[in-house]
Amino acid sequence: MPLAETIRVIQPGKRRIKLFVDFWNVVISARKVSKLFEIDVIWDKLSEAIVNQTRQGHFDESNGELAGCHIFGSFSRSNSKESIFIDDTLDKYGSVPGLFFNFSERIPKRTSRRCSSCGESIKISGESGVDLTLAIDMIKHAAMREHEYLALVSSDRDFMPLLDYLKDQGQRVLHVATNAPDRDMRSVTWTQIDLSPHYSYLSRIIHEGCIVLTAPSCSAELEELLLAAPFSRENIRIIDITNKNEIDDKDLSYLMTNRSLYWRRAEDEDGDYSKYSFSRDNISEFRAKLSAGHIYGDLPYAMVGGECETYFSGNKSGARWMQMGGRETRKSWPKLFRD
Repeated sequence: MPLAETIRVIQPGKRRIKLFVDFWNVVISARKVSKLFEIDVIWDKLSEAIVNQTRQGHFDESNGELAGCHIFGSFSRSNSKESIFIDDTLDKYGSVPGLFFNFSERIPKRTSRRCSSCGESIKISGESGVDLTLAIDMIKHAAMREHEYLALVSSDRDFMPLLDYLKDQGQRVLHVATNAPDRDMRSVTWTQIDLSPHYSYLSRIIHEGCIVLTAPSCSAELEELLLAAPFSRENIRIIDITNKNEIDDKDLSYLMTNRSLYWRRAEDEDGDYSKYSFSRDNISEFRAKLSAGHIYGDLPYAMVGGECETYFSGNKSGARWMQMGGRETRKSWPKLFRD
């Protein structure tokens, strides 16, 4: 039964939800959608997407209400890249209303096992009680009864006893599977939501410098863009999306969805980009049509900080380049936007 229907039967109009999120379980699952790009989860968008699953149809204006999104994770001081990633996450989302981050240091633990070569005890890095902290917090909030629903966002089966306990306590718990849905976890929860199809919309690309997407048919526009770029050539990553050696099918599919790129057929002079649907062809057919110039799109397409800065519009009568970052784009790329 769809989530909206289960909620309508049990508690119409009352859908306050508290989310409890296994940080690394979500991040690791989200990163599987792309090999080429480093991925960052958009946490406020994630919580909003889960809450929106409670909506009871297109005309329902009494949407679910987030009563708090509690995110639990760990970090290692010896892993500088991981520490920087955690700091960046807190800088971006730590002040967002309704998001509560709880990070603890991952401390290596000695075990009874010893190295066969040197005889020293082996250290194993664990989650340092993160799962336990999440479980205790979820039980504590369950007792408060300031919600209609709790949601666990994790596919870690270590939480099975927690889910079973909450079910016995009469709590309506939603299981948000971070990868493939789990039948056993579904059996002890109110309903299950599969998060994996939504990662393309709930993530952003992390990168340095500038990424430029291009195709052979727009070589002149690419050179114009490069001459105007506020980056040195070594800080510009050029990707020909028709070339499978530069970007494979999985990464191209992710990129097309994540950046919401639009296309039109070569014969469509009116510029209606909706006249060609990428989903109608397989990736190989799309690449072939784009390479041959049978379709056109938002290329070249320049990204900075995971967001679009500018792209070539192909408009013969108006602005040739679109400034997606507003005035800041105009300041950064003055050669493209001369009056």
